[in-house]
Amino acid sequence: MEEVADHLFEAFCKTLPPNSAAMREYKRKSADDQREMVRKRLDAFFATAREEQERRRLGVIGRARVAYALQKRMLEAGYPRHLTKQILLALVMSAFVRARV
Repeated sequence: MEEVADHLFEAFCKTLPPNSAAMREYKRKSADDQREMVRKRLDAFFATAREEQERRRLGVIGRARVAYALQKRMLEAGYPRHLTKQILLALVMSAFVRARV
């Protein structure tokens, strides 16, 4: 699971690097503008997460362990707690939850 979390963390850092002009811009925006900025940048990240979940056939426990490890890496890298929470919730809902037919 650590390997998956590392891969997803690298993908997220490409989307929104922790010490970049984009992060400084993010911190200056209102909450609504922050959500919109993040939403626009996350499509590729979520696609990567879906691919990892499908390739490794992660179950519920595996997905939870990956999400927890990713949260830990994001906080250690200096991402704001509210952004980390928002990203992980969106990750779980968009990439880790599959529709059953």
